[in-house]
Amino acid sequence: MSKRKTNVRLYEVAKAYSEAAIADVFSESDLICIRTPDGTAYYVSVVSNAFAAYRGEVGLTGYLALAFVDDEASPLEAMELEQAQECLLAVFAEEKEDLEKRDIKEVDASGVTFTAGYPQFRFKEQYRYPWYATRRDEEDLIIIMEGLLFAKEYFSGHNKRTQSDSFTPWLEEMGIVQTDGLEYLPTLSLEEGQFSVSAKVLQDEAYGFVFPQAFFTDEERQLYFKRMKAKSGKILYYITGVIPEPIMGKQDHRPVYPTFAITFDPQGDEVLDFRMVEDYNKEHGTFVKALLTLFEQQGKVQAIHCFGKRSLPLLEKIGPQMGIMVVDGGKNELVDELIISMFDELFSPIGQEHVHGPHCDHDHD
Repeated sequence: MSKRKTNVRLYEVAKAYSEAAIADVFSESDLICIRTPDGTAYYVSVVSNAFAAYRGEVGLTGYLALAFVDDEASPLEAMELEQAQECLLAVFAEEKEDLEKRDIKEVDASGVTFTAGYPQFRFKEQYRYPWYATRRDEEDLIIIMEGLLFAKEYFSGHNKRTQSDSFTPWLEEMGIVQTDGLEYLPTLSLEEGQFSVSAKVLQDEAYGFVFPQAFFTDEERQLYFKRMKAKSGKILYYITGVIPEPIMGKQDHRPVYPTFAITFDPQGDEVLDFRMVEDYNKEHGTFVKALLTLFEQQGKVQAIHCFGKRSLPLLEKIGPQMGIMVVDGGKNELVDELIISMFDELFSPIGQEHVHGPHCDHDHD
C-alpha cells in the first residue's frame, strides 16, 4: 500500500477557518447549503469548536429529524437519531494533545503552524462510527471551509455580522419576502472557482426516513403461509432498533451500529428470536426469513404488534398477505424494559468488545 500523502491545502484552509471565528457570525441553527462542482449538496451547521456538513438528502433528513425531535422522545429514540446522521465533521481542538495520534501526524506533516484550533476531520456515515476522512472527503471539506469563509464576508455586507443577526436583510435585498411556513436556506454553489449565492426553500416536509418493506412475490409461498392455521388469540411483539454501542463489523473496516430484531411472546413472557444485521437496508430479508421460519416451527399468530420505526414498514404488507393483522404497538413499558435489559446483557463487562477508534467529541455528537 502506498504511503498516504498529507493534503497540505486542507490544513492551510483549516488554519484560516479556525482563525476566522466563523461561529461568531453563524449560529448552530443558521443552516447553510454548500454545493460542490459535482452537484453534491452539504447542509452545514456551525458551532464554536466544530461544524457538521450533512451530505445530500440523507444527511438533511437526519439533521431535520434530530433538530425537530419531540421533547418527550425516549432516550433510545434520540440515540438512534444520532446514529442515523450522515455528515462530514470538522472538530477544532484547543490543544494538540487532544487529537488522535494519526491527526497529530497529519498536522505535523502539513507544515502548517497552529497555536490553537488544531483540526481533525471525520466522515460519519449512517449507522457507522465516525471514521477518518477519505481523499474525496478532504476535497469537499476544503470547499466547505472556503465556502464558510466566503459566507462570513458576503453576509457581513448584508447586515449579518453576529449570530443574533438574521438573514432577512439579505433576503429582502434579493426581493424575497418571507412568509409563514417558508424557510429559505442561503445556498453557495462553487463553479469555475467562484461561489455564487442564491436562496433555496427548505421543504422540510418532503424529507423523511424510508425503510424497506417486505412482501411475497412468490404466490405459491404466500398461499402456503396464508393457509397455515393461526393459533387462536396468539399475538407477537416484533421489536427493531439500533444497538447503541459500535462493534467491529465483518463487511466494513469501520465499526458499525447494527440493527436488531426481537420476536417476543408477551403471553408466554419469552424471547423467541433475537438477531442482528450490519446493514439493515441490504439485510432486512434476514429478519423476515427468521420470522417465517418461526411460524413454520411454532405455528402462525393472529396478530403482530410492531415496535421501533422499522417494524411496521417491514411487516405491514407481508403480514396481511399471510392473513396476520399487523398493528403499531405504540408506547409499551414492557418493551422498553426488554430492550434495556438486552443492552445490559450485550454490553456487560464480561465479553464486551470495546471499539477503539477516532474520537469526535463535539457539540453535534
